Order: sequence, then C-alpha cells, then structure tokens
Amino acid sequence: MAADMRFAAAGETWLSQPETRMGIFPGGGTQYLTRLVGRARALEAVLGAELFGTGMAERYGWINRALAPDELDVFVDSLAHRIGALTAGVAEAAKQAIDAAEASGPVPDLTEEAQAHAKVYPAPQPVVERMGRAVAAGAQTREGELALEELLDGLA
Repeated sequence: MAADMRFAAAGETWLSQPETRMGIFPGGGTQYLTRLVGRARALEAVLGAELFGTGMAERYGWINRALAPDELDVFVDSLAHRIGALTAGVAEAAKQAIDAAEASGPVPDLTEEAQAHAKVYPAPQPVVERMGRAVAAGAQTREGELALEELLDGLA
C-alpha cells in the first residue's frame, strides 16, 4: 500500500487486512489504507477482514487498476517506459506537488507546487518546442483533447 502505484492481475489477486481476526490490527495498514480508500472503506476492510477481489479493490482505490493477467506486465512495462522517458526532474517534481496536495487537506496549498514547478522551469528548449508543436496541433482544443494520446505520440 505504500507504493506510488498498485496494479493487480484480475481474478488472480485478492487483498485483505485479516489482522483483526487474530486480535490485533494492521500496523501501518490503517494509515496507508485510509489514505487510499477513505475512512469508511478502511474501516470496512480492517474490521470486516474479508478478501477483496481486484474489481472491488479497484473501485475502492486500493489498487490503481485490475488488468487481465496476460496484460499486466505489458501495461506496467509500458507505463514504466513512459515515465522513464520523461524529461529529467519532471517525475520527481510532479510527485512532490501531488504529495503536497494530498498533505494540504481540503484547501490546496500551492506553495509546494510552486516549488516543484521551479525544479523544471525554465524548461529546456526541446520541451518548449514540443509544447509549441502540441499547441499548434490543437492540444488545447476539444478535438485535440479527445485525441490527446495520438497527438502526443506524434510529437515525441
């Protein structure tokens, strides 16, 4: 649960917090699970101690996605390659900003996000040029957003 992203093989993965059935409660699991699924669902999982299939775990936010077993490695590898291809510092800065958003509670604190932006701006010239091509190709139009993945693939 402490991982940044969690993926599971549909029909072959089950999650549970069975500790309460043994007379204890999950160490750390209460903290991580509550952040992932919310208080009520964390209470259900911890106090109910039942097995959750990947469908329910995905709906609750316990995992990012449940994928067919034969698609899992392909998806995760593809995602890892896309993240690995990002401009240096972008993933770290985005994660910093997202972590700050989570920690700020219901009212956003944009100070941390501004500090994260400072790590990647001014952007290197190839990034500026790629952004210019994306805007020129319609990335900020309704049609461009509907076809954004194809549009961005064409700019790589």
